[in-house]
Amino acid sequence: MRHVTLAILVLSFIVSCTSKNSTVESSTAVKKSSKNWPTPSWEYDTIDDASLFKPVVDSFPGKYSLLIVNNGKIAFEHYQEPYSKDSVIHINSCTKTVISMLFGAVFKEQFAGNENRAAIDYFPEYTVDDSLIQKIKVKHFLSMSSGLDWKGGIDASDVIQMSNTNDWAKYVFQRKVTGPPGENFHYNSGGSQVVSTILHKQTEEGLMAFARENLFKPLGISELKWDSTINGVPKAGWGLHLKMHDMAKLGYLLLNKGKWKDLQIVPEEWVSNMSSKHVVANDKYDYGYQVWIPKNIGTECFLFRGSYPPSTKIVAVLPELNSVVVYVGENYNTNTLLQDFIVPKLKKKAGNK
Repeated sequence: MRHVTLAILVLSFIVSCTSKNSTVESSTAVKKSSKNWPTPSWEYDTIDDASLFKPVVDSFPGKYSLLIVNNGKIAFEHYQEPYSKDSVIHINSCTKTVISMLFGAVFKEQFAGNENRAAIDYFPEYTVDDSLIQKIKVKHFLSMSSGLDWKGGIDASDVIQMSNTNDWAKYVFQRKVTGPPGENFHYNSGGSQVVSTILHKQTEEGLMAFARENLFKPLGISELKWDSTINGVPKAGWGLHLKMHDMAKLGYLLLNKGKWKDLQIVPEEWVSNMSSKHVVANDKYDYGYQVWIPKNIGTECFLFRGSYPPSTKIVAVLPELNSVVVYVGENYNTNTLLQDFIVPKLKKKAGNK
């Protein structure tokens, strides 16, 4: 009887210590499984990866949450308030990449013709005086190279004024063309909204219903929020809210060239189009179709990317390393995080096998 009592006391002590040492941070658990498709939840790699990636958290400054998926399983996760594992996070401009994914899903075999079509052709109800508008194709909105005058960023006057209208796409087409479409990068959330409106008009029950049934449901994504305009069109520039694990699922879908299990959700060729360079954005990034392509981080990479104070969010897809990285935090220098910390660790992990 004394032995039983002693065992119970020891067990109680262990549980008590575990509870007292719990924090808002967490790392990988040990679960062995051959499943690589995270529906409804992700499988975990071994605890060895926690020790490999923990120095990243110790070395990269700032407060943030981090999720690393390698070879279809979670290799490392770390959470800090206010972003926990179960937080439904406003992903800001990462929403734009989801819109591009949906373009491929909606048009499927017809995406080539639709990306090369004049965007205004989808809006016969609009009267547009500027004949140069006709030269702007859908692909120019996708690649942020429409040539339209647009004030966003710090001077967000066009974003604010568009948001106060009843028809966001119409507002965009009323901007002046200041340069040849397809030549120069100019960030324009209004152009993303035009694409969202096109997709909304092309889907029988609307884009949100289409997205839930044809994108989110197959991936096991059920807890989400997507803000919409007064007309029910999903806000393409910044409206989507997701959990970090579900952000990783979207990246994982692109990593697998648009295929989920046996279902080709986004055409493989469209994923290639999305993630290919269409225009030079600046000295750090090229730009695809609503996708950022960072330069010189040591491996092939393309990003969902969104920022709004006090945080920035990325979903980095790393095909050569068969990995997806999700970062949500206060340090905006995410290229350094990838180049100096995560990519070398992933390469070391690959080399150890």
